[in-house]
Amino acid sequence: MSIGPRVPNPLAGVEPPVRTLLNDADGVAFIHSSMPGRCVAALSKGGSPHYVLKMGKVDDHPLRNEAEFLSKIPGMRLPFNVPELLYADLVGDHFAVVTLAWNHSRLAGPLSRTELLNITEALGAAHAGGVSITHGDLAPWNVLRTPQGIGLVDWEAATFADRPLHDLVHYLVQAGAHLRWTDVTAVVRELTHPHGMVAELAHRLGCRPSQVDEMLHAYFTESPPVHIPRVRRFRDSVAAAVGIPPPR
Repeated sequence: MSIGPRVPNPLAGVEPPVRTLLNDADGVAFIHSSMPGRCVAALSKGGSPHYVLKMGKVDDHPLRNEAEFLSKIPGMRLPFNVPELLYADLVGDHFAVVTLAWNHSRLAGPLSRTELLNITEALGAAHAGGVSITHGDLAPWNVLRTPQGIGLVDWEAATFADRPLHDLVHYLVQAGAHLRWTDVTAVVRELTHPHGMVAELAHRLGCRPSQVDEMLHAYFTESPPVHIPRVRRFRDSVAAAVGIPPPR
């Protein structure tokens, strides 16, 4: 409709195999991705969202990581939903991941204290093999409400590393820094107060006080750099308030 700049077809060169893979789809909406070489699309069936397609380069390691986690998590009986993995393999010169879309889903909005603690406790608790799960990007935009309950999407940064407090801290910081749902003082209180959420989660998971300090330090010093100024200022302010100097 000439309301925006023309862009090349994101599926150019791979459209025939995609049509073979999803031959019952009758519509498509492309979603902007900041990942170079990445195509993200929602495909409809009968006029309603039915599939989510992510396509990346052959060496798109985050996308391959998401496929691995989506194949393993359903067997762990966690108290939230994850997208049902339908396909993960090469399509031409691309790596494709196809999941089933949730009908009538919506962004969850601010999670309650109980919801957030229950989710992060389930992630941080030891599972089969004695390992915990870290979602890696547990942010408000990756939490949906579905007819079947809360669902978590975007598992590209997930890991089995033992970082049981990371997801809770990340959610609190992202909700304040990006969405301004809370302020620095409130986030610091949840991170440091004896009755804050971090203290409650540490108690549930059996983390020692020294471990809590180490995990907070690791979150603020090892997280990827932030390029949005107001988000960086918010995170640096929280870090400084809990006694962690911002990275140089």
